[in-house]
Amino acid sequence: MSRACNKAAVFAFLAVIFAVPLFQGVWEKTVEHESLRVLGLFKKAPSEANLRAYEKELEEASKVAGWLRPVHRQLRWWLMRDLGDKAVAGSDGWAYYGPDIEYLGERCFRNLKSSKSTDDPAEAIADFKDQLTRRNIRLLVVPIPTKANLAPGYLRRGLEPSPAFSVHSRRFMDELRGRGVEVLDLYSPLVAQQRAHPDQNLYLAADTHWTGQGARFAAGLLAARIREMLDVATLEPKRKYRRQEVTVARRPDIPRMSRLPREASAFPPESTVAYRVLDESGEPYADEDDAQILLLGDSFSRIYQTDEPGAAGWIANLAYELGAPLTTIVNDGGASTLVRQELARSPELLKGKRLVIWTFVERDLRFGMKGWEKIAIED
Repeated sequence: MSRACNKAAVFAFLAVIFAVPLFQGVWEKTVEHESLRVLGLFKKAPSEANLRAYEKELEEASKVAGWLRPVHRQLRWWLMRDLGDKAVAGSDGWAYYGPDIEYLGERCFRNLKSSKSTDDPAEAIADFKDQLTRRNIRLLVVPIPTKANLAPGYLRRGLEPSPAFSVHSRRFMDELRGRGVEVLDLYSPLVAQQRAHPDQNLYLAADTHWTGQGARFAAGLLAARIREMLDVATLEPKRKYRRQEVTVARRPDIPRMSRLPREASAFPPESTVAYRVLDESGEPYADEDDAQILLLGDSFSRIYQTDEPGAAGWIANLAYELGAPLTTIVNDGGASTLVRQELARSPELLKGKRLVIWTFVERDLRFGMKGWEKIAIED
């Protein structure tokens, strides 16, 4: 290449490098009428946390990047069937959430976290149990399996549902039992059910959550365990519920989390039969604050329950099985700490409770939002 061509290439490269921040500065001053974000670098003391936060702010604010990212994501999907770092595309229209696979595939989460108590779910759970015990309330912990446990065959041909995939979670449940914490194992019965009925999916194809059938089946398992712990006939208040089948077309969440621009064409809504619970007057099931069971949960407790069709999640189906309502605190992605923080703000919800059920998706053992803090529940 001639010297002139080399110079032209260098100047073109420099022009691209300088054009992007220059355009961003002009945009911020003339269109957004704001001060230059680049000046924010000098407003805080230099530290790793401040520099990372500043870098993230610049990335999110970049107009050029905002225009190019959707194009890049769509091209990546068209050319390589790649959903990015948050998702993995399987066969036959299935997709898996990246952190779910990461949790199952990496070393045990205990070997990846620090020794701080805020990083130790067993310490947080044992502390919560002790607080409930002082109130004469029992605790039941229910880790929820991820889809890769129950439907690995769409991720890699030849794989079948197996308890072996849940080795980290099983080890953790054994640790909790050693600390005197009561635990419900959903893994074995869900795996057995899926293997016995491979044509009846317990989890949605391109969503992180279970199907309506999966939610109903899990509610039945939970109800059976509660009957072993409590005299269900004495639960108050008593209600007579009935159940009806409702077909729901659910827009999958994994393509949305991967920010695929034309997600609806690549992953159309998936239909599933949900089981809606109605009371004696025909009204949809509703929680009651004076119920004797409190359930803490995440989006697995929200799906079909507060979103479409409503009153059809595993909370309502559990109430149907028990013949009694529940009190619930549900926070998407926040079952590790945020639900207990909300309970700490409303400790009166524990009045009259006999049992607290704490459910969370297993990946939260590694990736729980806000970690696993010890939260004091004041009287």
